[in-house]
Amino acid sequence: MADEGNEEPHDNDNPEDSANTEPQPEFRMELRDSLPGGRAVVGVEQEGGILWLASKEYVHPKAVGEFIENMGRLVRERAWVQNWQGR
Repeated sequence: MADEGNEEPHDNDNPEDSANTEPQPEFRMELRDSLPGGRAVVGVEQEGGILWLASKEYVHPKAVGEFIENMGRLVRERAWVQNWQGR
């Protein structure tokens, strides 16, 4: 079911954040032909990161980078905080 070559890795290193020593979560998105229950997006949480599975039916490939970029911005602005153990 996985689609090769549709994964967008995101490196949350931002020169403006060089003073920030907190570890930043990693966000990735993989486009799939479909998801269970007709869902558009499903988040799979792992220690230190989240893999977003997205349906090609609802998410355009060009939106993947923008989605990941916006998630990184939310984390940098502390509008979204993940409370993994030890963080």
